[in-house]
Amino acid sequence: MYLLVVSRTVLGASLGVLLLMACPAAAQDGEPHVEPPPAPEARDASLNVSIRLGAVFPIERADICPGDSLCVLGEGGTFGVEIERRWPLGIGIAVAYDAWFVGSGGVFELGIFQIVRAAVRYTFELGSIVHPSVQIGAGALVFGDTFLVETVGGALNAGVGAELELTDSVLLEGGAAFWLFTTSPFTTGRDRTRRSEGLGLNMAVDVHVGLTILADSGGY
Repeated sequence: MYLLVVSRTVLGASLGVLLLMACPAAAQDGEPHVEPPPAPEARDASLNVSIRLGAVFPIERADICPGDSLCVLGEGGTFGVEIERRWPLGIGIAVAYDAWFVGSGGVFELGIFQIVRAAVRYTFELGSIVHPSVQIGAGALVFGDTFLVETVGGALNAGVGAELELTDSVLLEGGAAFWLFTTSPFTTGRDRTRRSEGLGLNMAVDVHVGLTILADSGGY
């Protein structure tokens, strides 16, 4: 009889120990499983669309405004649209259209440069609210009175900028760029002046502000 009581006591204690060991395992199985965020290199690229307004300031124009001729390249306003594919590491490839509306000394009613270009940009600090960037680009241009074409040419630009996050999908951005460009020889009809005969270089600086929309967040 004594042995029977002892056996039951030992069996009960063993069952209790087994239950205590099973409880933490069951609790762990019931906890929700949280996936860590993907590594930056594992995320998809984002698609960004920017619309900009700004101003352009010529700093060298002897080629397009030779000698004492009326100058067709004055200061003016700018408008631009850019579409950028940006990878999470900060490297982006962009295509853009820029229009400069410049004073033309009475030779044209309104001188307009139209530039189509491609660019490579590197954006820093994508995890912060402010994203500084540097970029370099190249493209082709046309220039003339209003939207007419008097001459064609090429352009290079290099610039710096920064983006400020307003919401998850809208950023305020601003920047400045240095432009180096040339145009083919042409004659302006109003003053009969031959311009850009030497295929020389003109230089300008532009500053701009705009909004960038994240059309496809790419997993950010």
